Amino acid sequence: MAALLIGGAPSRAEPWKDCAYNDRPIPCRDSHSSDGTVQIVWKDGTAMTYRLIQEGFPFSTLRDSLGGLWEREIYVQGNAVFTNKANGNRIFVPLRPESNRP
Repeated sequence: MAALLIGGAPSRAEPWKDCAYNDRPIPCRDSHSSDGTVQIVWKDGTAMTYRLIQEGFPFSTLRDSLGGLWEREIYVQGNAVFTNKANGNRIFVPLRPESNRP
């Protein structure tokens, strides 16, 4: 393993997930921090950070980088839907990329 680290093995990015914005499919990657912050990076280069305001299950409230409030619903299988209550925008993020699903 030390040889791999010294040899500079390339880091592998997470695979793109089959996400959707307002029901329009667009690949994305999401990352989660221990403080509840979520970042979504879209394949077109757009990225947004959502900070946890009120934790709950299955519903939580998050605020995006622009100040918008989102309700996140986590489904039993781990998929998430973010809904902006002010404008109705919806983001769907599956738990895993399709290639990693059971």
